[in-house]
Amino acid sequence: MSKSDLSFKRKERKFIILEQSFDEIKVLLSKHIPIHTLNKNQENVLIQTTYFDSTDFLLFNEYLQKRKFRFKIRLRRYGYDGEFADHYLAELKIKHNSISIKKRFILPEHLFEKLLNGENIKDEIREANKELKGAQKTYKLVSKLIKINELVPILQISYERIAFQKKSKKIRMTIDRNISHKKLLGKPKTETLDAIIFESKINGKSPKWYKKMIKKLSLLRQQRFSKFATGMNALYFPQRGKYNFFIDDAFPKNKVPENIIESFELLKKAFNLEKFDYK
Repeated sequence: MSKSDLSFKRKERKFIILEQSFDEIKVLLSKHIPIHTLNKNQENVLIQTTYFDSTDFLLFNEYLQKRKFRFKIRLRRYGYDGEFADHYLAELKIKHNSISIKKRFILPEHLFEKLLNGENIKDEIREANKELKGAQKTYKLVSKLIKINELVPILQISYERIAFQKKSKKIRMTIDRNISHKKLLGKPKTETLDAIIFESKINGKSPKWYKKMIKKLSLLRQQRFSKFATGMNALYFPQRGKYNFFIDDAFPKNKVPENIIESFELLKKAFNLEKFDYK
């Protein structure tokens, strides 16, 4: 993994595929942008993502409140033929004025519980990330955010993905299918999402072929969409409906909690972000 694989800053757009199949979209995209693989022998990759939240669903609530500045923490690992890697990519993902910022570091599998328990593992993280610039800083931020907000693993999402990416990394597109959600708090439960998700991440101006493709195909643009939110709704709040990404009686409009403000101030300072209105 190169140093540049740690950080991303792109505008995201998400669509649900209605009429075209997974393979049809794959063929069409391949004409304009190359398939991106982590393993040269495998185009389709298995992804397993563990999301963190508090036991009173603090971060899920923040998502529903549509704050202009919010964050999520997740551990992601990749696999092929049912076998996953022996390490995670710990991700800190920030939304700031519709722009997505993602920072990562490698977390060996055996350090999962130590990270969760707040143990000092900086030496192990340094060794695992010795060729990755900025990993130590991201690890410290993630550790602080877990402690400030009392975060725990709450949801695990697994799916199959094929990715397309330009060498410049300014354009990246993905198709996800076979999406399943697993509940990690309370009584075990698993739900599947009967949808194929197409996502584009573009840094700069969208190419003409992309605009034509979106118009031509029956892709349903999502003003708001989140695999995390569909999983939370399906497993913890089924009365809301899977595709409800807005506040309601279960999550009324609220003031920003003090620990969230503390978290935002920490992130704003770390990434030199512009001021924003907490409201």
